Amino acid sequence: MTDQPPVATMARSFLSPRGRRLLRWLILALAAAVAAFVAFFAYERADLLGALAAGLGLALIGCVYLLSNDGMRRRLSARKEHQNEITQLRYLFESSLDLILVTDRRGTFTRVSPSAAPILGYSPDEMVGRNGVGFVHPDDLDSTREEMRMARRGHDVRNFETRYLRKDGGIVTLNWMGVWSDEIDRHFFIGRDMTAQKKLAAAERNAKEALTAIINTSPVAIICLNLDRTVLLWSRAAEEIFGYTSAEIVGKPYPLVPPGGDAEFDALVSRATAGEVLRDIRVKRLRKDRTPVEVSFEGAAIMDNGKVKALAYALTDITERNKMEQQLRQSQKLDAIGQLTGGIAHDFNNMLSVITGTIDILAAGVADRPDLASIARLIGEAAERGSALTGHLLAFARKQPLQPQITEIRRVLMEAIALLRPTLGEHIEIDWRLREDAWPAMVDPAQLVTAILNLAVNARDAMSDGGKLTIETSNVQFDDGDVGAGVDVTAGSYVMIAVSDTGPGIPDTIKDKIFEPFFTTKGVGKGTGLGLSMVYGFVKQSGGHIRLYSEVGQGTTFKIYLPRADAASATGETQAEAAPGGGSECILVVEDDPTVRSSVLVQLANLGYATITAGNAQEALDLIDRGTPFDLMFTDMVMPGPLNGRRLAEEARLRRPDIKVLFTSGYTEDASIRHGRIEAGVLLLVKPYRKNDLARMIRLALSRDEAEQPQYAERRTATPRL
Repeated sequence: MTDQPPVATMARSFLSPRGRRLLRWLILALAAAVAAFVAFFAYERADLLGALAAGLGLALIGCVYLLSNDGMRRRLSARKEHQNEITQLRYLFESSLDLILVTDRRGTFTRVSPSAAPILGYSPDEMVGRNGVGFVHPDDLDSTREEMRMARRGHDVRNFETRYLRKDGGIVTLNWMGVWSDEIDRHFFIGRDMTAQKKLAAAERNAKEALTAIINTSPVAIICLNLDRTVLLWSRAAEEIFGYTSAEIVGKPYPLVPPGGDAEFDALVSRATAGEVLRDIRVKRLRKDRTPVEVSFEGAAIMDNGKVKALAYALTDITERNKMEQQLRQSQKLDAIGQLTGGIAHDFNNMLSVITGTIDILAAGVADRPDLASIARLIGEAAERGSALTGHLLAFARKQPLQPQITEIRRVLMEAIALLRPTLGEHIEIDWRLREDAWPAMVDPAQLVTAILNLAVNARDAMSDGGKLTIETSNVQFDDGDVGAGVDVTAGSYVMIAVSDTGPGIPDTIKDKIFEPFFTTKGVGKGTGLGLSMVYGFVKQSGGHIRLYSEVGQGTTFKIYLPRADAASATGETQAEAAPGGGSECILVVEDDPTVRSSVLVQLANLGYATITAGNAQEALDLIDRGTPFDLMFTDMVMPGPLNGRRLAEEARLRRPDIKVLFTSGYTEDASIRHGRIEAGVLLLVKPYRKNDLARMIRLALSRDEAEQPQYAERRTATPRL
């Protein structure tokens, strides 16, 4: 602008663009007026040619001025725009958060943006003039050089990633966009710091991998469904439970809903979609092979920006758990029934003891009266049947006193089979497969024979048109992994006895009831319904368990598992037999039931014994403390008050170490009969009993010396004296 006249410069300084335009038109008008005046003056002087020349000259001057002024204006405008661009680029260069580098073809930095300080820790002055080799991670040098070569060859924009070294030794990952300029022989690079994004991506990747690992290792099936009911996610547990692999089910419609369950499924989906968190919903679903599986699941909606995106479910296979719960409920039910029947049987035994204990005396008194003797015999037979009935009830309730011993199972079963031949009839074929190496079991052999007979008779009744009964044995070992299949099974060694028939089988609807007392499918008068309940109670009381396997049309198998006996298992001794008879000794009778006590006194008096009585344990101890003489204490096991029969014997032996004791009970709720098994040294007369049984046991008890008496006092170290 040095070639412009001062007036123009001043005008441009003081006038607005509109004012400058008016000034130009005024100058043009003035030039035109001067030209007109010169032309008129020349005309007046008759100098026409001069006037024309003057006018044209002035017009030319005005045009030249206007043209030169417009060109100058355009040049100034272009220069200003260029200056603005430079200013903008400088501003972008200096304020950019990304790192901007300019290098020569050898990689030496010629320009560095101020953003180098926060990104790399270097100021631009520390980097300009240095080669990039000192800043690029050694492992990325070759790839960076190759990118620069490619940019120079192809002149295109390159995008690549390189790690740079920070001044403090850290590593920064930069994503570059670079270009080469032939005009100025320079590389231009813009690099964005990707370190935070890399960490975030790594964290997201790790979280996803962890979530995937959790989902795939979880025993709970994790399933996600799209809103169109197609499968979005299918975990490994889902593969194991339902049989479908992830590859064949993801993206396909959800296939587990059984026929007729669509309405239920739609309702559950609607609840989850509405925002409800579903918990412990129990339904049935179908496996790939179309077999049902019982599941419990939790479900919730997956939200995205406030909208339901998908549905997530966690499903647990509870098929086995339901079976175990059903077994537990059945066991608890049988236990409750057992408590009831045991109590009833105990009281009934006391009443029967009066009848069975006195009927022999009555029969002897009317022996010369055939008509009365016949009635006495009928009463005795009815009492025996009642005694057998209570025996079955006590067996089911697991309250019958057992006398277990180490028993050779094969020998006992052969004896039972010999009894079965005339019992079952010719239309039943008997097959046995008894292992020679079957383990011995700790069991009451007489009760075992009775149990086998009950099972065999039950099988015979099921095979009314004939069939085959099979009895077999084997040795079985249950470990901790096996016992989960049943709530009443403990790990250990067992002898298995299987009794199978080829009858019609047992329907599923009554399988849970067959061990209940008085349940029978036979007609009226053809069965008491106590056979299987007696077997169940005997096996449980013996420490074993029983299993039923039956399919309609395929027959039935009962498997009894009895604990294997070892050398330390013997808990009782064989009681020596003594010939029935009376005596003259004195017997202390301890019985809380007045009727039973009176009956016992009558029987003992009939046998010639002297008697003294006590209505409870404390009365008996008072007699002992007063020094009342007697030769034998005959006491009931179960009595009201703080002292039962066992505790009474302990206290009495502390006072009289040489005391002889005979127990009586039809019940096993006492410490002298632990788990239904009579302890060593304990003499027990089981109710109800006949007069001859009483006479034999009294003589046996009186004949024992002190060494044969149970040592109760030795066990009282932890028992306070009452």
